Amino acid sequence: MHRYNLTRPFAILAFVFMAIAAVALVALVRQQQINQMERTTQERNVSLTRVIRKIYNTQGVTIFSTEPSQLGEDKSSNPGFVSALHGQVASELVFRNQFSAFDRMMENVDLVSSYIPVTHADRVSAVIEVYQDVTLLVKHIHDTLWQVWSIVLTVMVLLYLLLMLVVARSQKLLRENELLLEMSNNALDQRVRERTQALQQSENRFRCLSEMSSGFCWETDSDHRFTLRTLSKMETEHPLHQLEVFIGKLLRDMPCGSPGDGAWEKFLAALEAQSQFRDVEISHLDAQGRIRHLSLSGDPQLNTEGMFTGYLGVGSDITERKQVEADLRIAATAFESQEAMMVTDAKAVILRINQAFTQITGYSAEEVIGQTPHMLASGRHDANFYRNMWNSINRHGVWTGEIWDRRKNGEVYTHYDITEQKKSEEKIHELAFFDPLTNLPNRTLLHDRLKQAMAGCHRHGVLGALVFIDLDHFKTLNDTYGHDKGDLLLQQIAQRLISNVREGDTVARLGGDEFVVILKNLGETDDQAALLTKQICENILTDLSQTYHLDNLNYHSSASMGATLFDGLATSIDELLKQADLAMYKSKDAGRNTLHFFDPAMQRGLLERNALESDLRQALEQGQLELHYQPQMSISGGIFGAEALVRWHHPQRGMIPPMEFIGLAEETGLILPLGHWVLETACQQLARWATQPELAHLTLAVNVSAKQMQQSNFVEQVLGVLASTRPNTQHLKLELTESLLMDNLEDVICKMKALKLHGISFSLDDFGTGYSSLSYLSHLPLDQLKIDRSFVMHIETQDRAMAICAAIISMAHSLKLRVVAEGVETEAQRYILNTVHHCDYLQGYLFSQPLPIAEFETFVAQNLFASKTTTRPKNT
Repeated sequence: MHRYNLTRPFAILAFVFMAIAAVALVALVRQQQINQMERTTQERNVSLTRVIRKIYNTQGVTIFSTEPSQLGEDKSSNPGFVSALHGQVASELVFRNQFSAFDRMMENVDLVSSYIPVTHADRVSAVIEVYQDVTLLVKHIHDTLWQVWSIVLTVMVLLYLLLMLVVARSQKLLRENELLLEMSNNALDQRVRERTQALQQSENRFRCLSEMSSGFCWETDSDHRFTLRTLSKMETEHPLHQLEVFIGKLLRDMPCGSPGDGAWEKFLAALEAQSQFRDVEISHLDAQGRIRHLSLSGDPQLNTEGMFTGYLGVGSDITERKQVEADLRIAATAFESQEAMMVTDAKAVILRINQAFTQITGYSAEEVIGQTPHMLASGRHDANFYRNMWNSINRHGVWTGEIWDRRKNGEVYTHYDITEQKKSEEKIHELAFFDPLTNLPNRTLLHDRLKQAMAGCHRHGVLGALVFIDLDHFKTLNDTYGHDKGDLLLQQIAQRLISNVREGDTVARLGGDEFVVILKNLGETDDQAALLTKQICENILTDLSQTYHLDNLNYHSSASMGATLFDGLATSIDELLKQADLAMYKSKDAGRNTLHFFDPAMQRGLLERNALESDLRQALEQGQLELHYQPQMSISGGIFGAEALVRWHHPQRGMIPPMEFIGLAEETGLILPLGHWVLETACQQLARWATQPELAHLTLAVNVSAKQMQQSNFVEQVLGVLASTRPNTQHLKLELTESLLMDNLEDVICKMKALKLHGISFSLDDFGTGYSSLSYLSHLPLDQLKIDRSFVMHIETQDRAMAICAAIISMAHSLKLRVVAEGVETEAQRYILNTVHHCDYLQGYLFSQPLPIAEFETFVAQNLFASKTTTRPKNT
């Protein structure tokens, strides 16, 4: 530890300052005495003008002197003469080695020389130089000066010693405090090292236990929402879960594995009481849509004030354990069949028998367990027989044949090989539940699977769908090319159906050319379920319409499909099949090779969606789209630029707002040609503005979708548009959304940097509404952030919205980014954003709605004229 020593530097500094003070004081005293002497002598010289040494005329020429050799000297530049010439008496102390007075020659004398004006009629007619001998007075002053020196030095030494005593005492106290502080720091460092080492050891133990554990950790907040869910070792190696399934979800909303046994009610009671619980079983859907079973244990967490803050606990995936338990139950049931069975270890010691064994042999379990099968030997087989039997078992794991055994009462009986019997049973099972041509589940197994799917949907609160599929013109194929070609087609149809459904879904054949698909776990809402069903069915229709190779025949086919949704046990299986069948016939009536839903409202929505998609394709081809421009105002009130917003003039429906067709364009892929058209049109407009001085300063923001940015040739497309339109790229701004940053951030950054080399700037739209982290702001080459309208609209009434807006503006400015607030509709919003928080640019209906190009340019001109009018100086 560094020690501070004040004594030496302070002593040196104090000595220097005291020495300077002593010298200054003595010099001051000496100067005051000399001045006093000069004044006194001057007064005497004025009165004793008899001691005249020289007389000068007004030109400074010596006309009288006690030294004849000095006659005629010029003293006009002498300061004393000049002062006397102006009517003032001037004196100075001089030292002479030799001095000639009227009465004698004097040596080594101190003189006070005075220049005294001689006036006549108020005018100086001559100057007299008078000397006064002050040798004794000067000697007296010097003698007095040594006395002053002695007094000053004595006082200074006393003060210095007193000061050094104070400093030494302070230094001692400082060193004592330093020692105490050093001891405290050493003790604190030791405690920190010990706590750090203990923490590291605890962390290492926890990490080691976590890595060896097959479970996971979880945590909830005070509202019982999951805030933490780690992955277990098994899940890390074989990911089965999506963490998003848990984060933000309520613990009590996770479905219970067995709600009928009262365990779930006890668990809910534990949550309400904020008490600990152990081994509570819940279930959820994993990333593949399969049901997973978890076992959770948790302890309530309290803060320092004793307030409940949430739960911290552990869990494990018990899906495999439950499956094993179920298999064991099945195995136990099978073990207790009508056939006699026994289980031995590797040394042929009997471990267990079933009831049929006891009934057939007469031996109880107590009599058999621990013995070997040799106790059943009938004596009809020699040692070679048993040797061959056991060699087969040890080598191949199986032996088949006939063997004679002896019951407890001595009766001999025989066992027969039942391999063929088992094969026959399996064949019977297959014929009972599977279609022999396609090996798909038949109607009987379909009913069982559908019943299970309906129960699962009811238990987990999700929707499923039943899809009825009928091949188009199948009878024509059979009649024209024969049933063998029809059978080949049905087999290939079955394979294509299986390849287009998810794991856990069921594909069945009802008979003839009719197939049924059961789709499970389609989401919690009708819209989600219908959209996912439509996507799967469209994939099936596309695949079924591809060419089939039926031996030497290339054949094209299609199918008509009908679908109905189900959410549980409210509708019977027969009713669901009837609904799907009716929907399928709607597809037949509509021209085949399509999908219809049974629900009328949903069907209308899908028809409208399909019609809108078709109309949007025509709109791109027929030029029905138009760009409108919404002004962006600067902090000074001028128009900084605009955002280009697409509008659709439908020939029958009129103006269609973007919210109705942008989402559709994203889903169908039409956003790619649409986005290209918007960019090209905006660049053409920028190029035209560059030729108009009053508009050349405007910037233009163009929205870019995630699908556009994800294209591998996106940069080449943009550069191609720039080459063909030649706008001022410094005024072009591409607006990105946070969603496109979630997939491949490095690829987005690379493309942004490539375009920035050509002068294009970037803005991040709807900032604060996505799931992204703020860390990407330090990596993205952004120029601007855009505050989402959802924050702006509540900035007057919600402190949270105002705090978010203020934080975004402050953070952006610290990162050298500009900020645009969109959705500004009131003067209060403008004042808070612009005046209070200094937002750079504002955009919203307070200034203008999006305008067609002609109206926008008029708006710019009016704004420019208004600004010139308000700033023009008045005539005076």
